[in-house]
Amino acid sequence: MKAIIVNKPGDMRFVEVEKPGVGPWDVLVKVSFCGICGTDLAILSGDMSFVRDGLIKYPVRIGHEWSGIVEETGAEVTKVKPGDRVVGDNGVACEKCRNCLAGNYCNCLNSRAVGTVNCWDGGFAEYMLMPERHIYKLPDQIGLEEAALIEPASIAYSGVKAGGITRDSTVLVIGTGPIGLTAVAMARNAGVRKLMVAGRKDFKLEIGKRMGADTTINVTRESLKDAVMRETDGEGVSTVIETSGAISVINESLNCIAAAGIISLVGFYEKELNGFNIDKVVLNKIQIRGVAGEPVMQEIIDLIASGSIKLNPLITHKVNFDEAAISAFTNIKARDESKIKILVEM
Repeated sequence: MKAIIVNKPGDMRFVEVEKPGVGPWDVLVKVSFCGICGTDLAILSGDMSFVRDGLIKYPVRIGHEWSGIVEETGAEVTKVKPGDRVVGDNGVACEKCRNCLAGNYCNCLNSRAVGTVNCWDGGFAEYMLMPERHIYKLPDQIGLEEAALIEPASIAYSGVKAGGITRDSTVLVIGTGPIGLTAVAMARNAGVRKLMVAGRKDFKLEIGKRMGADTTINVTRESLKDAVMRETDGEGVSTVIETSGAISVINESLNCIAAAGIISLVGFYEKELNGFNIDKVVLNKIQIRGVAGEPVMQEIIDLIASGSIKLNPLITHKVNFDEAAISAFTNIKARDESKIKILVEM
């Protein structure tokens, strides 16, 4: 079968690889769509902490935002059957370590992240193999294009949960990529009192308004802190959901948060943070929470199926799984003015 690998930093190529064999508890999926993520781009460039720390081992078959149709199932599989439309978790547990044996699969000691750290082969391929316990069947209400955004939506959802949001919360979402804009929709669905989104591109901020933001802040035209203080009568927000991945914005978040507030960090920053005012965190009892993948895919599926959130507005480009896919990666900066999520169609 055909697959895309990053052979080494700066070297992406199509390759022919063996179609995976199916074990008793495995599900083989014909991939329909796979989204291009910032983490994929960082693996391609090599400019990320995971590469420097040795957590990324080249070659890497990237792609963790995928959807597809079941092609074949192992003899012990009962949850899905050939022809079912599915998505999968962003990590694969070993099911043998002490955490897995206790049912704590999310904190597996030997977890393999799909297409990234300790790589489980990713979704930029004709077929994807996953253990049954990491597969989720899609209801008829969810199309395969929208389904490819369920994985990034799960990260956004985890970020909102970590933010301790209630109906009385005032929330600032920083960043207008797919995760940030989905976090806007998730926060709106939670019924917050005031919801702001900050970014650099007006057309993305307009999507943020469509996703449920009360106020948009273009940080190229006004100070983030000044805008937040104006909108909150000088109090600051109770929750910041930071999705931009820009290291400087963490300090800006600290200037926007109210006392006893929560900063939810949803993203990889790839640089060390210097000049951080830790005393302000201590004095004002601010909580900073890191967010990574959690097993919440079914919750996202239920939210989309119910009509509570819609992810289709985030899909701005589609390319075919051929040389156009390679071109989409290598020329992605040329699309920056107009892209939110690029899907590769298999």
